Amino acid sequence: MGARSAPGRVTAQGTVKVRNISAIPDLLAEAGVDLAALLDEAGLERDLFSNPENLVSYRAAGRLIEKSILATGLEDFGLRVGMRQSAPILGLAGYVGVNAPTVSQALETMTSSLKLSDTGGSASLVVERGYAALRWIVVEPEVPAIDHIDDLAVAVMFNIVSGLCGKRWRAAEICLTRERPKNAALYVQFFNAPIRFETDVACVMFEEGWLDEPVSGRDSQLHDILSPILTQALEEKGANFKDRLCDILRTQVLGGALTPDRAAATLGISVRTLSRRLADENATFSELAQLIRFEVAQRMLRSGKSLSEIAATLGYSDPTAFIRAFKQFTGKTPARWRRGL
Repeated sequence: MGARSAPGRVTAQGTVKVRNISAIPDLLAEAGVDLAALLDEAGLERDLFSNPENLVSYRAAGRLIEKSILATGLEDFGLRVGMRQSAPILGLAGYVGVNAPTVSQALETMTSSLKLSDTGGSASLVVERGYAALRWIVVEPEVPAIDHIDDLAVAVMFNIVSGLCGKRWRAAEICLTRERPKNAALYVQFFNAPIRFETDVACVMFEEGWLDEPVSGRDSQLHDILSPILTQALEEKGANFKDRLCDILRTQVLGGALTPDRAAATLGISVRTLSRRLADENATFSELAQLIRFEVAQRMLRSGKSLSEIAATLGYSDPTAFIRAFKQFTGKTPARWRRGL
């Protein structure tokens, strides 16, 4: 976390398409909550849900979820939203994915195309020790109800993988960032798998062998028709190499040191090519690695993790080294930052 410039530092620009949270109106109606009044309270337009392509800022979506939790009294509100949604909320990327040849290709399509509908979060597929982990992290800073957004995302990912693999599939483990709810019955019933709460990253884990399985019920002709359209949409979106690398670093930061060699290997390119492509975008690997560590440090501080735990997770020799680096990056100690001073 260097003291000089922090190119690409996270700012409040993340948005999500309304279709990604489209189950909210029905849930509120079932709980007898007036949607229009709640939208007013959250500072949002009453016609927000009239078009699934409407965009809402991540912070505003978080506010709406936060107020929905209070209005309904449902401590598992985020989970309930995600339970009702699956691949179609990803739009074109979802339809290309569910018709891909294999589960691995489907998940790669969906995660790499997520920014077409969601620019405040990041999803990635990591394979380690015989297991695949479909991970999720909110990268937008200062988002309300972030643990419920994580619940929502994990439920959607669970539905997606289940749909791709078919009825025989079972998750090996579910990791959720939230505290264990007073009543976890719905979580246990829905996931039907071991669940860990208060984890550093949200994810759905399953046996690696499922990645090579053909997608259940795929339509190869539809895939061939839609794939070029998705490619064109991504080109028009203009996702750059730096953004792609940041997504990879977010998946790697909690599993070891962030190094150019490790990132280049994941991308299938040489370290020299990685450095050259970053230079073309006026960035360096060390700057981006610092940024990602800072993102994760912020999140862990907000969740109440101890300085010792954060330092160990992010690879610092001790809490003092982490405090020094954090202060160089933000101008504040972690304690002052956590108190908002």
